[in-house]
Parts: sequence; C-alpha cells; structure tokens
Amino acid sequence: MRFEVPGIAASLGIAVGTAHVIARVGGVTRRRVSDRDAEVERLRSAIDASRAEIESAKESLAGAGETGLVLDAQLLMHRDELLVDGAAQRIRSEGMGAEWAIEATVADLKAPLEASSSRYFRERAQDIEHVGQHILRHLRGKHDRLALPESSVVLVASDLSPADAVRLLGDHRVLGLVTEVGSSTSHTALLARALEVPAVVGAGPLVDRVVASVDVIVDGLRGRVVLDPRDEERDYAEKRGRRFRRFSSELRSKADEPATTLDGAEVTLMANIELPVEAIAARAHGARGIGLYRTEFLFLERDAPPEENEQVGVYRSVLEACADRPVVIRTFDLGGDKLPRSMQHSAGPNPALGLRAVRLMMREPEVMRSQVRAALRAAAHGPVELMFPMVEGPSTFRTLRGLVAAWQAELDAEGVEHGEVRLGAMVEVPSAALLAKELATEADFLSVGTNDLVQYTLAVDRSNADVAALGDPLHPAVVRLLAHIVQCADKVGTPVVMCGDMAADPIALPVVLGLGYRRLSVPTVSLPFAQELVRRVDASQLTALATEVLDLESAVASRAHVRAQLEDTLGSLWSEQGV
Repeated sequence: MRFEVPGIAASLGIAVGTAHVIARVGGVTRRRVSDRDAEVERLRSAIDASRAEIESAKESLAGAGETGLVLDAQLLMHRDELLVDGAAQRIRSEGMGAEWAIEATVADLKAPLEASSSRYFRERAQDIEHVGQHILRHLRGKHDRLALPESSVVLVASDLSPADAVRLLGDHRVLGLVTEVGSSTSHTALLARALEVPAVVGAGPLVDRVVASVDVIVDGLRGRVVLDPRDEERDYAEKRGRRFRRFSSELRSKADEPATTLDGAEVTLMANIELPVEAIAARAHGARGIGLYRTEFLFLERDAPPEENEQVGVYRSVLEACADRPVVIRTFDLGGDKLPRSMQHSAGPNPALGLRAVRLMMREPEVMRSQVRAALRAAAHGPVELMFPMVEGPSTFRTLRGLVAAWQAELDAEGVEHGEVRLGAMVEVPSAALLAKELATEADFLSVGTNDLVQYTLAVDRSNADVAALGDPLHPAVVRLLAHIVQCADKVGTPVVMCGDMAADPIALPVVLGLGYRRLSVPTVSLPFAQELVRRVDASQLTALATEVLDLESAVASRAHVRAQLEDTLGSLWSEQGV
C-alpha cells in the first residue's frame, strides 16, 4: 500500500526502482565461556577479518581517491584500545562470549556520544556502531545479509557502514539509497554523494515496513521517499530523474568556467569540507580552493589529541588535492557539547555559550600550539590560511595573533621549514559582527559563519528540532548584521568570505550577493548550483533586491519577496533543485 515519508536529501538525484531491504543485525546471545584465551583469540581473528574487508573496500577505490580516508577512520577504530582491549578485557575478567563483549563495549563507548546535543558527536557514535556490526558479522560468519540480487535495486537499510557503502553503492545495480538514520553530513551521505547515488537519509523506521520487491521513489532533491507509488507518480519521477541527470551534467561541464554575473561581477566560489577526501571532489566541481576546512574529525575516537606530524601530513594531502589553490584551515571548534574523550572539561549548563572553540583552545594551549605549528609547516607546500572560530572581538584576535607569532618563532629557532599563513577571524557571534570594522582592521580576512551567527542572533538552538526552523538566515536582524559586516570590511579593504549554509541556500544566495559578498564557500555538492545561479543574475538588480529585503519585517516576507522578484530569472533553476 502506498505511503510517503520525509527524510533528509543527502545526495542529489531521483531514483526509481525495486526495494532491496538490508535487515538489521539481530541481538547477540549472552553466553559465558570457559576457555577465555581461545575466545579472545576468536575475537581478534574476527577483528582481523573485518579489517581485511575494509582494506579490500579501500583498494577497490584505487584511482578514485574520494573516500579512502573515511575508511581509514574505520580502520583506526579497529585498533582503538578502548574498543579492542575493552572487549578482550570483558572476556578475560567476566567470561563473556566475544559477541556479547563487543556489543557491551560498543554500547558503553556510544552512550556519551549519543547523549550529546552535537550532531557531529552523535554521528561519531554511528561510526562506532558500524565497526561493532562489522566485527559481529565476522564473529557470526553471516555475510549473506548484504548480498545483492541480479537486478537493479533501491537499497533500504537502517544505515550502512562506510565499507558497506563503498562496496554496495559502487555497484551499478544500486540505483538509490534510503536509510532510517543519518544526516546530510554523515559518512553514509558523504559516500553516496561521492559515488553519485541519489540518497535520502534520516527517514525514520522503514526497514520493518518495507516489503521486498515493492517499488520505491528516492527523491534526493526534496528529501522524500514514496513506497508503492502510483503509476503516474513513478512515470513523473523517472522523467524528473532523467532531466536532473542532464541538468547536472551540463552544470558540471562548466565547472572550470569563471562564476561571473551577467553584468560582469566576479564571484569566487570555494568549498566547505570536513574530511580531506572531499578536497578532490571539490576541485573536480570547480572549487577555487577550500574556504572552510573543519578539522575536528582528527579527534575521531582518540584518547589523545593528534600529533603535530600527523596533522602536517593530513594538511599537506589537502593542499596537494587543491593544486596550489588556497586552503583555509579552521582551528579546532571543540568544547561545550563537542568534547572529545581526550579533554575532560565540563560542558556546562549551556554548552553553546560555554567553553568552546578558541576559548577552549586558550585553556588547552598545547593542542592549539600543535595545530598552528602543523599549519605553518604545511604552508611550506602550498597556500594555507588559518582562521579562528568564536572570536568575540579584536582584543582576543590580537592575543591569538601573538600566539601564532610566538610559535612561528619557535619553528625558526628549531630550523624547521615552514611558510607564512594569513590569519582570519570567524564572525559568528553578534559582538564580532557589531565590531566588524575593528576586527577587520586586525585580521587578514573575515569569514562569516552564518550557522552560528543565526543561532546566537535569534536565540535559536539549531540542534533543537522544535525551534530549528525559526533560525532562518533571511530574518531581517541577521540580514542587517550581514550588511554591516561586509560594509565594514570593504571600508578597511579586508577580504570577507561567507562560509555558512546561507551561501548555499537557493533563495538566500541572491540576497547574499546583493549585499556585496563576492567570496563564498559552500558544500561541494552545492558548487554547480551556486555557479549557475551567479551566471544567471545581474549584480546591480540583486543590490536593489537586498536593499528591499533590509526593510522587511520577517524571514517569511523576505523569502516571498525574493521568489516574486526572481521567478523569471531563477525559477527553472530552483525547480530543478527541488525548491
């Protein structure tokens, strides 16, 4: 019987096909063992087999290079002492069977991450779950759960581990993917985008409701899943899918062309990345560099901060992928509800207003010192810019610049090769926005993080589903702050870039351009759309539009006004994007 469920559009495109359900791995039998040494050996053999499977998946990507480090993170967790030694200790001390020991250890490691209000750390809990499921599968010897039929299918699963995603989504028989859990930044979503498979994630409990062989529509533009669609729905979805593929191909063919408005205003479009592997895809999509490299992934399931030499290697790999285009490294935005295991500070009663980002790093100077030194050393091999999150004003930025100078002097004294880096301040709290002129005088560049700026300006917790919809970047208060920031930066001649999600919002982007922003950093998947939008508009018309939006009273009114004014110009582009 037909039913439709909403989800999160994780990978653009539309797929229509027959459902292939990947059943959940069942619970384990809680048994005690007498030969504990033999059981520990059985556990370690299963871990070795699981590692070998992931290594094989990684080798299958040879030459593609876009997902290898996602699998590297999984391989690292197979060596994680808290997981491996923790499970082995349960066997030795309590006589648990290996399956029970893995299940219990994974549950303990996941619990504090799942309790976090941070989406980032909740997704890391899923990574641990993936590794546990891989190991359990090898303990049980059950591999048929993931076997594909001969015909083309749409996968329906609770979730996929990175290794399973590579193996299954890379198969030509898989037309689309639907998962019960996940977000637009989860590894499943990242891999679906890298392998260009239309996907909807976070669709809720589906596995137990889907009958095998039923038809499924995966609408990766609108974040929608339809099971057992009517004939006319299926036909229409297939036509939209073909049209979108042609449209996307046309946009990608123009990736290396400049993004210039009809009246000659040039816009520099860069990419936001979280994992180094994304840099390769960003370059292929025409990014003029990396405008926001989130480095928190380096703390993934670690007992200690990443060492300086390791960071140098990672940053160099991104620089090499970008081929002499600039890479803007954001220093660790940790703290509050995003505390890794290696840091034991209290999250406080209100994590968003607590010890996070540069506030935390100034309490953990060795962690910041290691990252800054690594960035300086990487800069000897390509253009690196370093920016600090949650700077509230110019005095804090002066302190940070002084620390960078001191650490650079250390490298000089040690005779260690390094380069120069430009230093930027993120503008994401109202105080920094209001002091934009003074901050722009101190910094080499400003980077506007609209996600947090909206959150703090409108008092909306963006991780709270009950109020998140109220955090619209086209709220007049936010738009007026954005106008103030770019005007102040222009007056003192300091470059300003917008790296928040607003720069990729199909309705908000024209306003951003109209306010005068000419350097934007967006998710890789949004680059072709942003490039095409820039090429279709007239900058002077958008300046007038932004002026009109500044006088409106609500985000709803702003969106309606933009749509009404630009429907003739951008209507077809919006339609193709599912807007």
